[in-house]
Amino acid sequence: MTTSRAARWRAIFRQLVVFACVGGAFNVFYGLLYVVLRTELSAQPANAIALVVSTIAGTWGHRRITFGVRGPERTVTHQALGLALLGFSLAVTAGSLWLLEATVDAPSRTQEVAVLVAANLGTGLVRFAVFRVAMRRPRDRGSDGASEATAGIGLTT
Repeated sequence: MTTSRAARWRAIFRQLVVFACVGGAFNVFYGLLYVVLRTELSAQPANAIALVVSTIAGTWGHRRITFGVRGPERTVTHQALGLALLGFSLAVTAGSLWLLEATVDAPSRTQEVAVLVAANLGTGLVRFAVFRVAMRRPRDRGSDGASEATAGIGLTT
């Protein structure tokens, strides 16, 4: 592997770590919101509401922190993309809850949250790949891979 290629992969890995940290914080928010909502709602509606609210907040966080997108430009586009990816996440998390309920008699809240966190980790990798492409700044699109990989997180190669 050439030095620039290795640097590009290191930069992508660092951006993935930042994405995971930001996503982790919003997953905690999601989990707490789910637990609060679950006191009054059944599992599926609590999951859906918590997922929508945390997705909107998480998309904002990833725009700003992970990808360095500032200002109002493309905010609506990015939020629409985040909400579209929500459909995918909702299908995966709802399916995961359904599978848990089908295989475990009266699953505990801890089991529900554990299944939901695992499902969200998987969908998070998909979100990273899609957001990484969609949130590149226009000036990054024509540049080399190293600066593309570090866009938004202040990394240099």
